[in-house]
Amino acid sequence: MQIRFAGIGGQGVVLAGVILGEAAAIEGLKVLQTQDYSSASRGGHSIADVIISDSEIYDLMVTNADVLVALHQLGYETAKSKLKPDGLLIVDTDLVKPDRDYVGAPFTRIAEETTGLALTVNMVALGYLIAKTGVVKPESVEKAIRRRVPKGTEEINIKAFRRGLEVGSK
Repeated sequence: MQIRFAGIGGQGVVLAGVILGEAAAIEGLKVLQTQDYSSASRGGHSIADVIISDSEIYDLMVTNADVLVALHQLGYETAKSKLKPDGLLIVDTDLVKPDRDYVGAPFTRIAEETTGLALTVNMVALGYLIAKTGVVKPESVEKAIRRRVPKGTEEINIKAFRRGLEVGSK
């Protein structure tokens, strides 16, 4: 499965991709995770690609995304051409106005309401993605969160992830 996260710097897109890739590796799947971002640390486009498979992976980047998670309009505009026509588009409904069918929720607002921090938007969106696709088990994602987020922020990130799972399961 080819998954692309797209947003702007500061939304944690790259970290979401790293955590998803690690969760897949924990499950013994083959993974390729790459990222691309502009030189602007805040406000420029940010993309993380994750390819997950139970067999060899020959692509070096997402070429035909099965899923695009867009957290900002700029990210969506930058990445939408890579989404398959029948691919799943997941968006932050407050920040992205797509020109095709989509699912989503106001991820940034949910992050702020759940943890008090907009920067946990990546974990809310990751939870939503897992609920909608089942690409990896939630427990594997939680293990990867504990390994990858800054020390001391594990519980707040897991809380945001679980809220995303809950919203995505509805």
